[in-house]
Amino acid sequence: MRLFDSVLMRLKNTKKPQQKFLCHVMRLLLLLPGHVTFRNLSRYSAYHEKTFARWFEHDFDFVSLNHAAIVEVVPVHHEHVLAFDPSFVPKSGKKTYGLDVFWNGAHSRTEKGLEIATLAWVDVTHNSAYALSVEQTPATQSSDAEQTRIDSYLAHVAGVITTQQLQPLKYLVVDGYFSKQKFVDGICALDMHLVGKLRRDANLRHLYRGPRHSGPGRPKTYDGKVSFSDLSRFEQVDAGDADIALYHQVVNHVQLKRHLRLVLVRHRPTGRYALLFSTDVALSAQTLYRYYKARFQIEFLFRDAKQFTGLGDCQARSASKLRFQFNASLSAVSFAKLEGRQVSDKQGVPFSMASVKRRCFNQHLVDRILEQLATEDRLDKSSPIYEELCNYGTIGDIAA
Repeated sequence: MRLFDSVLMRLKNTKKPQQKFLCHVMRLLLLLPGHVTFRNLSRYSAYHEKTFARWFEHDFDFVSLNHAAIVEVVPVHHEHVLAFDPSFVPKSGKKTYGLDVFWNGAHSRTEKGLEIATLAWVDVTHNSAYALSVEQTPATQSSDAEQTRIDSYLAHVAGVITTQQLQPLKYLVVDGYFSKQKFVDGICALDMHLVGKLRRDANLRHLYRGPRHSGPGRPKTYDGKVSFSDLSRFEQVDAGDADIALYHQVVNHVQLKRHLRLVLVRHRPTGRYALLFSTDVALSAQTLYRYYKARFQIEFLFRDAKQFTGLGDCQARSASKLRFQFNASLSAVSFAKLEGRQVSDKQGVPFSMASVKRRCFNQHLVDRILEQLATEDRLDKSSPIYEELCNYGTIGDIAA
């Protein structure tokens, strides 16, 4: 974790005790087998579980830490966009902060649990995503749940973009849920453009491009409703894939009350299609398609964090502890990917989170054995040190 150490030491307003704890926790997240709970953390650490619980209460600026690391590793000349997506986190109990009914995409239904909203930096050229900011979606406080959550998502994105000055990235990529006027207008107000997906029954109108009459009355603006059964008014471009056909046109969206660059993506073997859009009408169809495909990289962040760094394992109930666990979990994955990228650029080694986890644990175990061997000339099986090493990380001491 050399990258993490170097970036952390450059952050302002972070005292040395907190820096020491953060370095320790990040290493533990990348080596810990089993669930990431306070008790399990203490089994592989000199800290007591109550020490972890106290430190998780402390606030920390993960956004600045992640931003500094990404800027240091990712080349400036690459294509970059931002991606935003919520993810469901299972949680039992009744007193946990933010407990509510959220959409669980893995089961395609709403379930009771928690939800985290993640803003990620996507390197389109390298086709990889890195977590920037994670915030927990609060429980619904009013009858209009959708409006409340859209406000929460928009406030999260706007706060990070404004604070970290991310407007030069220019594009935010989201899924179809965010194709709502309030969210679209909010992103455009930040001097950014939105790339997303529309419903197949979206109310769209062609723009009138014919001659203007010289008589009285308002000039004609629109030229009929868009029908996807007839694509003669769309322009086709090459997608770089024999199975994919792209048709694009600038149209007007009635509900969003604005012109959009619309791209119809058709899968030739099945005939199925999807509607992608951008508020930037000058964006090319091929670029829009590539940006939306790159959005899926944020799903790999969620997958690796849930499988390897305990994104859904926190047993705490307070908002501050949950926030720390969610941010630390996704940041650990991002730093592992960034450091792995530095190695792969030099050695050509592909990144594997499972390999990183295994190597970190093996290295930690070897270091632990060498520390104990350094205290004695030899290690007998009857030695207490041998018993300690054999029971390292176990729930309870097991006799041979």
